[in-house]
Amino acid sequence: MPGRHAPPKHLPTFATLVTALWLLQACASPAPVAMRDPAYRPSEIRRPAVVLQVSLDQTGFGEGEFTSQERAGLPEQLEAGLIEGLNTRGIFPLDVALIALRAYRSTSAPIDGLDRNQALARARTLRADVLLVMDMHLSRRDLVYCREVRRPFLARGTTVLAVTLEVLRVSDGARLLLEPPDAGLTLTDVEAQCAPERRVRRLSAEEMTDAAVSRIVALLMKR
Repeated sequence: MPGRHAPPKHLPTFATLVTALWLLQACASPAPVAMRDPAYRPSEIRRPAVVLQVSLDQTGFGEGEFTSQERAGLPEQLEAGLIEGLNTRGIFPLDVALIALRAYRSTSAPIDGLDRNQALARARTLRADVLLVMDMHLSRRDLVYCREVRRPFLARGTTVLAVTLEVLRVSDGARLLLEPPDAGLTLTDVEAQCAPERRVRRLSAEEMTDAAVSRIVALLMKR
């Protein structure tokens, strides 16, 4: 009976290939780091130009997808909530440009593809104080809550809203402020109280918008 031949040693194993692909992806998409330039003055933000990009993930697997009605209405709803929230806090945008990516399927962050030069040119013609760039990236995931208690629970189809905020100086495009999603700008539509009694409530889109705008303005006005 002929013996079994071992695979040539120079061929990579499956585990090696998976590890290499994971490292490549990690290197290709570094996470943004929060920064605040010493020249940043929150009090000077009164009449900015705003670019709001709203992207809704499309996985193609059916489960956890946004409905056609959500894809049609959520971008405009978030825009309206943002304008109202800024106005309430004394910030009156000269212009709000909405970019709606209603079926986003790339693995890179949506904000990576945003054309800031065009937005800056528009802000200069408006004589805006600064340019506010905001990316609101919505996805649906199954998340586990209350891991620290005896009976954690799985919330299926949790809506996750990850916001990236940038402030750019209009004159030269210099970045004055960057707040990535991990700077307190990631929200979900699940409000969970784990102890002493477990209580779970789903937030409406309006409540998520209000919470996101509140955090955005708090970071903008932080000294």
